[in-house]
Amino acid sequence: MKFYQLKSDFIRGEASFSFDSKYKNILDKSDLSIKLYFDKPLINVREVYRQRNMSDVLKAIDLIPHQRLVNTFIDNFISGVQFIPVVVDVDGKLHHNYFYMNVFPTYSLLDVVKSQASSYSDYFETYGFIMDMVFDANKINEVDIKYDVFRVKEFSSSIVINEKVKRIIEDNNITGVVASPVEII
Repeated sequence: MKFYQLKSDFIRGEASFSFDSKYKNILDKSDLSIKLYFDKPLINVREVYRQRNMSDVLKAIDLIPHQRLVNTFIDNFISGVQFIPVVVDVDGKLHHNYFYMNVFPTYSLLDVVKSQASSYSDYFETYGFIMDMVFDANKINEVDIKYDVFRVKEFSSSIVINEKVKRIIEDNNITGVVASPVEII
């Protein structure tokens, strides 16, 4: 099976976004679980930039996909991700068709040495940086990977997808992300 690291890919003139301070905990990787909010988290365009274009997947540290991608994932029964409705504020114009992509499953797959992992955090129990994402084939063989979208326990800030999800993104010409192959040794 092939895996891919889902990486940000800014389109020309794309804005950068951040969560309203009231919702910063949504990004806490020490709590990778299903989340519940009684009101939609607010995401604001970062005023420091002049760019205002919006891709299919916005970037606010984590990924914020458009309703089009969310519907496609749901139609294809993509597992391992919870979509939390958000409100995106671009200079006072509110967009209600974006969702926070809460990826909660984790697997211990990283080859820490080959990935050149560094900056380990005891609090998050994960590395803060890797040079390349490299999986250990022995770890893959020991785990039943049953989710299409997941995080790697050793580097939880990154999202990993399988071939099925990669094809969906490519076949639907989704902008704002790119699937980078994960090496398996």
